[in-house]
Amino acid sequence: MRKILFLLLLICMVPCAMYAQNYQISGKVTDAKDGSPMPGVTVQTQTKVGVMTDFDGNYTIKANKGDVLTYSFIGMTPQSVKVESDKPINVALQEDNVALEEVVVVGYGTMKKSDLTGSVSSLSADRLKESVITNLDQALQGRVAGVQVASNSGAPGAATSIRIRGASSINLTNEPLYVIDGVPMSGAGSSTVGFSWSGGSNGQNVVNPLSAIAPSDILSIDVLKDASAAAIYGSAGANGVVIVTTKRGNKGRTNITYDGSISLQSPIDKLDMMNLRQYGTYQQQLYNEGFLPNVDQAYLDPSLLGKGTNWQDAVMDNAWMQNHSLSLNGGTDKTQYLASISYTNQDGILLNSDFERFTGRVNVDNEFNKYIKVGASLSYSRTDESIINNDGINGVVMQAALMSPAVPVYDFDGNYAGPETVNGSSIYNPVALTKDQINTLRRERVIANIYGQFTLNQYLNFRSEVGIDGSNSTNKGFKPSYEYGQLKNTNVMIMQNEAHSLYWNWMNYATYNQTFDKHSINLMAGTEASKSSWESLQLQKDQLSSNDIHVIGSDGKFVASNGTKDSSAKVSVFGRANYNFDNRYLLTATLRADGSSRFGVNHRWGYFPSFAAAWRISSEKFMEETQNWLSNLKLRLGYGMNGNDGLPTYRYGSTMQAFQTVFGTAYRMSNNANPDLKWEASVQYNGGIDLGLFNNRVNLTVDTYYKTTKDLLLQPSVSPVLGGLGWTDIQTPWMNIGKVENRGLDISLNTHNIAGKDFNWTSALSFSLNRNKVKELDDLGTPSYGRLDWYAAFQSVSMISVGQPIGVFYGYKTDGLYKDAEDLRNSAKPEGVEIHRTTGAWVGDVKFKDISGPNGVPDGIINEYDQTVIGDPNPDFTFGFSNTFNYKDWELGIGLTGSVGADILNYVRVKTEGVMSQWDNQSTTVLNRAQLGYVNGNKYDVANVDNSYIINPNATLPRWSGNDINGNNRMSDRWIEDGSYLRIQNISLAYNLPKIWLKKTGISNCKLYFNVQNVYTFTGYSGLDPEIGSYNQQAGLSNVDMGRYPSPRVFTLGANVTF
Repeated sequence: MRKILFLLLLICMVPCAMYAQNYQISGKVTDAKDGSPMPGVTVQTQTKVGVMTDFDGNYTIKANKGDVLTYSFIGMTPQSVKVESDKPINVALQEDNVALEEVVVVGYGTMKKSDLTGSVSSLSADRLKESVITNLDQALQGRVAGVQVASNSGAPGAATSIRIRGASSINLTNEPLYVIDGVPMSGAGSSTVGFSWSGGSNGQNVVNPLSAIAPSDILSIDVLKDASAAAIYGSAGANGVVIVTTKRGNKGRTNITYDGSISLQSPIDKLDMMNLRQYGTYQQQLYNEGFLPNVDQAYLDPSLLGKGTNWQDAVMDNAWMQNHSLSLNGGTDKTQYLASISYTNQDGILLNSDFERFTGRVNVDNEFNKYIKVGASLSYSRTDESIINNDGINGVVMQAALMSPAVPVYDFDGNYAGPETVNGSSIYNPVALTKDQINTLRRERVIANIYGQFTLNQYLNFRSEVGIDGSNSTNKGFKPSYEYGQLKNTNVMIMQNEAHSLYWNWMNYATYNQTFDKHSINLMAGTEASKSSWESLQLQKDQLSSNDIHVIGSDGKFVASNGTKDSSAKVSVFGRANYNFDNRYLLTATLRADGSSRFGVNHRWGYFPSFAAAWRISSEKFMEETQNWLSNLKLRLGYGMNGNDGLPTYRYGSTMQAFQTVFGTAYRMSNNANPDLKWEASVQYNGGIDLGLFNNRVNLTVDTYYKTTKDLLLQPSVSPVLGGLGWTDIQTPWMNIGKVENRGLDISLNTHNIAGKDFNWTSALSFSLNRNKVKELDDLGTPSYGRLDWYAAFQSVSMISVGQPIGVFYGYKTDGLYKDAEDLRNSAKPEGVEIHRTTGAWVGDVKFKDISGPNGVPDGIINEYDQTVIGDPNPDFTFGFSNTFNYKDWELGIGLTGSVGADILNYVRVKTEGVMSQWDNQSTTVLNRAQLGYVNGNKYDVANVDNSYIINPNATLPRWSGNDINGNNRMSDRWIEDGSYLRIQNISLAYNLPKIWLKKTGISNCKLYFNVQNVYTFTGYSGLDPEIGSYNQQAGLSNVDMGRYPSPRVFTLGANVTF
């Protein structure tokens, strides 16, 4: 009986004993790769009771015997351990190769890169950190195959020109579409009012539309290059699509990250202009040749002169830049959040140019339950820019080059100096007017996005998303009265432009995923509606009474006031289908229909299909024996169509224009209508191969493409009876005429050259080749021309013509100089020009090639029939090559970029080697121009050409000619240079402080870095910088150097700290 009672008592005590076995488990979690502690790892039981590891990777958790502890961290393979006792449990987590498989963002969704059928390139956050950038578009330079990036100016906040697989449009923008967290925005920059309102040229007055985005907020950039990938964006995707994903919150403990840097910007080079002693020698030469009646007494003995004023040094100097960003990041399993602020202040290396940006961003994602997830993001930015007149004929760089070294910056009284005669040198003291003349731009921008995602079942989810992009800008200009030497201005002028815009879009789409057996399908369908509205008002007054009041009030006289108000809307239906069979055969099809208010009822809707297929050969059974060295082999083929609707509104209709008459306000038709106007359409074919070797240590992607853009939106040349293109004409209608072709090759090669425990070396190469050609224009094939400022030495410099690339340089070909009297008599001369030293052609003038005449054959006369293509600004190819070396806690990065085969029109030399003015300073090369001697010593004989000869017969620059009747300075290949270059774009060195050093500081990570941008450029170009870009983003006016704001060399020292 006692045995039975003991047995019953034992049975009753077992649950009590089991309940009493509650342990306090402690341990440490480390990274299996290097043994370093891992803070922020989630440790939880099957009942979801959990803790997180501390800074040293340590944890303590209560658990019962038999519980299963799960250790999880983003990017690592979760591990589970069963509790057997109260002994410490230490865990080493491994990288999750599946989780780390690259995911790219495509239109309205994401995909694994291995499942892509189109041409998509991605930049991760690590690649973006390789260089210090102020705007996100700079991050693409040299890093993405098929994307050509050129900075249009080195000025702070300046716009860039980005061409994804070449320029496709003639009149509309060629900049890509950017999609920032689902909110689309054009890459076409907005224009400031510039300087033409107060006299002179505007120069580069297009500012960067992406300057509102802080690079520190960017998580990744995905570039949709071919139409099969970009067709889902329909009418907006003709120039490619750049999808920017900003950082969002993550599960885990709250992290505070600070990234700050300070940079010194330094001018790299200056034009080789004459100093005062050389300028005096130049004056002596002109007198000795008989071109000047006398020499200023100051120049009688140039050896007594000093260097004079170096005006380039006066307007150009070192400048500072600083960047600071602070972010708060964290969350739970249900809710994640991120908040960040950033500040950038960049002074320009040219006087009075600067850029300041403040941004704030906050986003939150919340999973209510397993069915509903919502999120929102809000960003605000404010930028302030001081814009100077640059990249123009009367811009700062040009004026500093031409100003006489005999003129000081300040006079003896401390006032700004100027030339002593009205004819002296340039039109103003560049230091004075750059400081006194004001052109400021303030932009404020709010971008917001809110979404709700509903998981209806394991296969189907629905997402609704609303985006808003609102902006306000204020552009102020002020031109003071001044007296710089003999140059005076008494008319004080002021201008102010206010602009406001609002864009919203509403997207709704459903996604269906299902996998059965070897088949996997993904279907997406949705709708989108959007509207954009904008308005602006500009006021201008002159004859103000003071330089001190910079507000438009009662003072002065109104000379101009105008405003605009407009809007456009679009509604879209789209869908995509993906099919995957056994991870071997992949198919993708998309269709989008867009209805736009920019077109009439006849062609309001456009339809944009695409189809792509891929074959992953490496997954075939007959390739099994190659798996030890072949990681991936995939062939891709794609077809798609995109549109471009970036024309002004209501161009399909006819509008009225008001004008003043003696009888009062009258109205006339402004333009002819074309109700059949429709979209520009780009059709693209793409073929590609993806190759991975040796466990993907070598990844090669090669794409070839053929893109045709038809139905170009142009204004044709018509009979004057039907209208014209002049300001006073009734404008000719916009029509769908013309075709442009682009074909090319993209190559990306990424290699992990050395993979060791302590040392790693990776490389990335991108190669882009594009061939562009205009196939059709109007019925007459009428070319159009790119023109410079109205008072330039020549205006037409480029041409868009059938059979040629867009924007080729057009002018005369030179054939050396007229060497002697016989050469002059026997060679073709400009039409109507006689032989005469001051009123005609002479020995030492430029000899031009007689190419053709009215009958298509040379006729011995140089006139418009002899103009031809003399250069091509489009490069043969561009490339980028970067290397990253990691040794323990050290990182070293070196990035190269280059361009080969692009020609540059160096218009600066037209002025600095023009040898037309005795007052303008000239390049030192002018001292070795063709100098005239006289057989009988009579330098005043201007008619007897046999009396003249060239003292230095090997000279390549022509003689001095005040009238230039021969046209030595006309548009010709004399000014065309090879713009090929290889640039060491950046060198970066970083050190990650060992975590053991940071153990007691509360800092989890600390990186110190030093970076040098624009290190050195190898080039034969004689200007300041061979990277010219497009003049105000115009495709037909690329690589024209009119005194480009030079890009500085930038030294940066910074720190990235996470708490």
